[in-house]
Amino acid sequence: MLKTWVFGACMALLVSCTSYAAGTQIDGKVVDASGSVIPKAAVSLTNLTTSKVIHTTTGGDGRFVFMDVSLDPQLITVEKSGFESFTERVTPAAQHATTIEAMLNVATLSESVVVRGTVDPEAKPVPTREDVMMTPETLRVLDRKQLDAGGPVAGGAQMIASTPGANVVGYGESGSTKYTVILNGIQQGWAGEATSFTAPGSLGITFDGVPVGDPATGLWQSATMPQNLVMQNLAVTYGPGQPMNRWYNSVGGGVEFTPVQPTLDRHASIALTQGPYGQQNFAFVGNTGNFHGWSTVVGGGLGRGNDFRQGPDGFGNPSKNGSVLGKTLKTFSAGSIVLGVFYAKAGGYRPTVIPTADVGLIEPDGTHFSQATSGYYSALPYAAYNKYDTNEMFLAYGRENLFLSSRSTLQNMTWFNHIRRFHRRNDDALSEGAQVDEWNNPHSNIFGDQVGMTEVLPYNTVNFGGYLLHENYNSRNLFYNPAYGGSGAHEVVGAGSKFRSGYFQQDNVAFYAQDDFHPVARVHIVPGVRVVGFSTGYSDQAARDFSFAPGVISSTHCALYAAGSDPYHNVLGDPTVAPDGSTTKDQGSLCGAHESRSAIEPSIDASVTPYDWLTIYGGYDVTYRSPAVGGGGGMFQSVDPTYYTLAKGAYTQGGAKVHFRHAPGLGNFIAGANYFHLNYTNQEIDFETAAGLQISGGGDSTYHGVDAFFDADPSSNLHIFLNFAGEASNFTRYIVGGPSLAECSAQQLSCTAYNNLPVSYVPNVTLNTGVYYGIQRDHKELVEPRFWLETTGSQYLWSNNTGAPTTQKMSSFTVANASVTAPFNFEKQSFNLKLDVLNLANTKYNEWEYISSGGYFAPLYPGNTAPSGYINAYPGAPRAVFGTITYQF
Repeated sequence: MLKTWVFGACMALLVSCTSYAAGTQIDGKVVDASGSVIPKAAVSLTNLTTSKVIHTTTGGDGRFVFMDVSLDPQLITVEKSGFESFTERVTPAAQHATTIEAMLNVATLSESVVVRGTVDPEAKPVPTREDVMMTPETLRVLDRKQLDAGGPVAGGAQMIASTPGANVVGYGESGSTKYTVILNGIQQGWAGEATSFTAPGSLGITFDGVPVGDPATGLWQSATMPQNLVMQNLAVTYGPGQPMNRWYNSVGGGVEFTPVQPTLDRHASIALTQGPYGQQNFAFVGNTGNFHGWSTVVGGGLGRGNDFRQGPDGFGNPSKNGSVLGKTLKTFSAGSIVLGVFYAKAGGYRPTVIPTADVGLIEPDGTHFSQATSGYYSALPYAAYNKYDTNEMFLAYGRENLFLSSRSTLQNMTWFNHIRRFHRRNDDALSEGAQVDEWNNPHSNIFGDQVGMTEVLPYNTVNFGGYLLHENYNSRNLFYNPAYGGSGAHEVVGAGSKFRSGYFQQDNVAFYAQDDFHPVARVHIVPGVRVVGFSTGYSDQAARDFSFAPGVISSTHCALYAAGSDPYHNVLGDPTVAPDGSTTKDQGSLCGAHESRSAIEPSIDASVTPYDWLTIYGGYDVTYRSPAVGGGGGMFQSVDPTYYTLAKGAYTQGGAKVHFRHAPGLGNFIAGANYFHLNYTNQEIDFETAAGLQISGGGDSTYHGVDAFFDADPSSNLHIFLNFAGEASNFTRYIVGGPSLAECSAQQLSCTAYNNLPVSYVPNVTLNTGVYYGIQRDHKELVEPRFWLETTGSQYLWSNNTGAPTTQKMSSFTVANASVTAPFNFEKQSFNLKLDVLNLANTKYNEWEYISSGGYFAPLYPGNTAPSGYINAYPGAPRAVFGTITYQF
């Protein structure tokens, strides 16, 4: 297969280099409906055969020109803030210039709350509907209209919720707290649930093109993108994607968060939001416009407020967040340079799960704690449980895009990412004794560089390059009791403490080559290959990083041996036992280790455009990822690292996209549907139950279904959207109870198999649909009502009794939402007044449930004798009303 591909690519390159056609010229003028010229409009010219894109802007006379244009079919796109975009397909003529007269109509539907200005075409504009049509894979672009559906205090996870197949689980409703995102069954992030139902961190997450998922743990902390109002758009890729766009954890797909971008015009925007439970938010964006080729944007926001879950003592589980970004773009004749920086910090108190029915849990005041007795949205009082979880990220990056010739482009991106998670827990009534308090402070420093080369030939567009990244990750954590000599702030291990400080050195490298072969303009065949390497080193430095209270000795362990039998066990003497019987324990592994693995990832994608309005596409992509590390167990720490195995994703998809610009009754609309099938094998699924029990397991799972989307603008004041997914999934193999999946298989240990059970928390259906309508008078918008529905189908539950999936289901739910915007536009400034009502019908529903083993809430039972098998849940948010005022100038 690989030899055939290489031979075919070489022959194609040889044919391609034989001749080039002479170039021609495309020029034009951009005007509004009255015939007045529009200066500083962004104009893009896309070669529909090679996919090469070049940019320019209109001058003061509204004119633009492209020189030396090939005779391939071309797509002209014109964009200007405040106007609808203009597109036109043209076929240049060799003998004379092609002239375009582009008339832009005024956009009447409200623009984003704080996003304003024409994006510099050399920055990162919102992918157009034509861009989506040209991509030989499933790509869903969520612009500001759909991002607004998450509400004005939404964070990164809630922004993803509208895309087909998304299931978002968390314990709050703002961007300050953490969420787990599940896309077509594949998991990313962690919101404090007691389970890990697939290999964690298997979706690639990028911010302005830079990967921000932790390479060692695989996880993305959703709270590090807390501000909805400063995001320009999201682009969701289904499946691993093409080799040149793939990262180290893109098994199930990728989500690109594109923040506000440098624009051609100067502008500034501020937005103030007030909501329920004291929720307040401030967001801002400022842009310098283009000055001698330089353009800079700054933006950010601050938010704070209580949670909708309240304790009987009035404690509201408050949270807060803040973020700031800056990006500078310099354009010149030979390309562009970008420098960017982003910082975010968010934190909040995390309420516990709550039993759905009364099972005898008794709060300190005697109340029975459950949704049925203490209240659907009730929480434990502060004195019984308070855990504050903070997530922080600092990202700095640079990007160079250099035109080496008219057909050769060099791209390079360098970045540094610092990720820190800190949470504290004090006087926890659910973990009494030697581990009543917690001080958790893991952090990562990541350095990376990606370089790529694009060569445009008559019948080929060849891309090759790769990336290299290095990470230092420290898993530091301490459970302690001050009464037994422990201290979190001073990192002192007391009697009965549980602690860790492992250092992981993660090195990932990838090299790719792919060829977009287009023998005719309407056919694209894209074979590709990627060679990946993963290297993980580990050492336990807990004895160096922690102090020990006088007389305290810890139990230690080496992952190469069974606990208690290795030569490192109790090397300093018998471990100290606390008065409650807890043994002082190092969760790490005293024996350091290093493992490396590599793999080859072949891929083939193809698309056919039989008509300008139709694209048919399909592909097969293979990708690998290293097992996640960190936490209180897992690979290297409690699992023998010689069983370090790469998980494999094999993704097949096929679909069609339709785009009409002037369809009867639908106007400008785009729609797409695809079928997908994913085999995800050799997953290492190590997790900790709510009671603190470490369980290792894993297996193979399959996912298949349909994704579909629809966007239509029947008129300038009407917008309709729909996102749908229907899916089925199951574990073809799931093993739990042994040290690891690989050890169970290799050593035939006594492990329990739960094969052919459904994958937990994969809704059978998701549906998001809405309509926005601008009520006008004299061609001016007076008010814009919006209404949208969010439906999540039934899901199978996970059981902490067995540490495995089950066939028991949680109910489906539908949430209705509405908003109304009143714009007040003046010559150079505007005000927007907006009212959002989320969960309009005040529907009571649980967005996540699991079957309890009984251990988590055992201290709330008389005699600590807790039953098992009941349901714990995170409730979804009740009705919430937000008011936002925006000023743009």
